[in-house]
Amino acid sequence: MMTRGRVCLWMVALLLFACAGTAPNILHVQAGPGGLSSKKEEINDKWLARNLSFGEVSVRPLGTDSSMEAQVMIQNETKRDVFFEYRFIWRDAAGFEISSNTSWIPASLSAKEARPFKSAAPGPNAVSFECMVRKTHPITYSGSK
Repeated sequence: MMTRGRVCLWMVALLLFACAGTAPNILHVQAGPGGLSSKKEEINDKWLARNLSFGEVSVRPLGTDSSMEAQVMIQNETKRDVFFEYRFIWRDAAGFEISSNTSWIPASLSAKEARPFKSAAPGPNAVSFECMVRKTHPITYSGSK
């Protein structure tokens, strides 16, 4: 009986560990009409930090409504393909999220590949953004139709 209890306890612990999500690595960027004013990386996942890196960041104006587009280079630092997910979150001057789509987007980079990832600001009041990357997460059934 005691052995069975220990096995169950280990199974629960393994299940919790497997289901635990990792926090994404985040690139915080403050931008405006004149371009970038600050850039800061937040590393929350050491596996990601060893395999992917943020590179050059570019911001450019879009159209006549004072909106902007951001481009972040992401580099695969390994000799194998790396699969991950990314998203951009846009914020206003007060720090409130104004993003219209914050879904995680699946992506991959081949060995040693660097590629730009882009996002357009949802409106003219965007002054900063975060580019986030995380390990891929399996799609789970939510039970609703």
